[in-house]
Amino acid sequence: MAPAAPAADSTGYGGFRLGRFDLALPMAALREVVPCGELDALPCPARCVIGGIRLRGVSVPVVDLRLVLGLPADAVVPHPSVIVMVHEGRILGLLADGVTGVFACAPGSFNRAVVADPIAAVLAGSIHRADDQTQVSVLSPAALAALPQVPMVEDPEPGRQQVHGDGEAVVLGDASVPVMLVRCGRIPLAIDAMAVHATVSDPKVERSVLAMGDCRGVIDHAGVKVPAVDLLALCGLGDAAEGDCRQAFLVRLDTGLVAFLVGEVVDVVRTQPGDVIRVPAFALARPGLFAGALPTATLPAEVVARTGTAANQYLLIDGDALRACADVVGLASTNTRSDGTAGSASTDFARVGAQDAGRCSMITYALGGETATPIGQVSEILPYVPEASIFGGMGALLGMVVNRGRSIPVLCLSRLSGLPPPQVTPAASVLVVESDGELMGFAVPQLRTIEAADWPAPGAVVAAGQAGEAANSPVNTRDLALVGSGDTGRLLRVMDLQQLAQRLQASGQLLSA
Repeated sequence: MAPAAPAADSTGYGGFRLGRFDLALPMAALREVVPCGELDALPCPARCVIGGIRLRGVSVPVVDLRLVLGLPADAVVPHPSVIVMVHEGRILGLLADGVTGVFACAPGSFNRAVVADPIAAVLAGSIHRADDQTQVSVLSPAALAALPQVPMVEDPEPGRQQVHGDGEAVVLGDASVPVMLVRCGRIPLAIDAMAVHATVSDPKVERSVLAMGDCRGVIDHAGVKVPAVDLLALCGLGDAAEGDCRQAFLVRLDTGLVAFLVGEVVDVVRTQPGDVIRVPAFALARPGLFAGALPTATLPAEVVARTGTAANQYLLIDGDALRACADVVGLASTNTRSDGTAGSASTDFARVGAQDAGRCSMITYALGGETATPIGQVSEILPYVPEASIFGGMGALLGMVVNRGRSIPVLCLSRLSGLPPPQVTPAASVLVVESDGELMGFAVPQLRTIEAADWPAPGAVVAAGQAGEAANSPVNTRDLALVGSGDTGRLLRVMDLQQLAQRLQASGQLLSA
């Protein structure tokens, strides 16, 4: 199924961000978005021109709009990119801090600004975005092109721009669909651009407790720790090679954001629904994530030549299916505000205290049935190594492991819960908890999911001894959490691992626990 086209008679805009400002250009004026590397020095009297970017044989001047508007520009742009604008056959670069996606604007919803000053005229008006409820300032390409002492260069590829109407705005009522092309290794992929919230250049993936399965950790985006997923791995097309995750795009779900790591965001092009061809389901590991493929014959010739790929089609990811993927939905609920301090990203989840009531994220695992623990209690997840179980016959203490220069005692959570020792499989993991400055690991047979939960579940209390643990067990589990929602919602017992670690530390008798 091809991505849905915007409503007829609507006007399309490309959104981007610069510092705290949400901005947009009409799609007819938006050529492309490129990473901002080191800028060339340009002999230009205009202070707002901060340098030039090399783009297919020409040096394109780059403007910092903060300087145009007389605003402070001392703040460092953390993820700089350049929006390439085209107007009347000439191009200009605009500094940006990420793209916020293509969006439609219904007729009559544009609030036009009326100003006489040529500098202030760069802000043509504002629009309220229906997709993310933000207020966006729309730039005037004509006013930007008329900025005093700001040079523009002749468009080296005028045939690339597909202008409809008078060139001031692009009308999307012709059912054409904006599609973002990406590359992951040698594999070309595409996704409905309307499903993309933003793009990020050079994402810094940080260590996190979320790093399991297809998730590689978290990235910081606008002060939020966002889970970062290997797109190739999620699609069942292999794993991204180390060093080949130089860009990412973000998708917004109702519960939060998820970042998808890619090698390169190639371009945004317009396609027709009839351009999409069917791909046999048996040829793909996860066919439900794909809407088909875009033959390169339907794409602009310049894009095909520039990518240099030998593939003759871009596999088209279905944006709706991606947002509905259970793994993605679970990760979206783990977004956490960054506190700006140094350390691993997993420490940001520690704010979900052991006794905090309300909505939080839970990691679930097999333990006499499915059991949950607040993800904020888990500082790290390690694979279980059977060879480390040197104390296997002496109570719940299995052995010690060394990780990043620290010795961590590992205990069998099944034995602590009064359950028989589980069969050891490669799926076994160790949940590491920090208590009073010391680390303690709890081995579990198998991890299940990370999902949002209501904890404690309203009116649900488990009496001691009814959760499967022995009466003399150091585990005292009374709480239940409502994990998931809708058809996947279920009541699970909550294991307070931090409290358990504190009790075991106080006893000083791990070998007999």
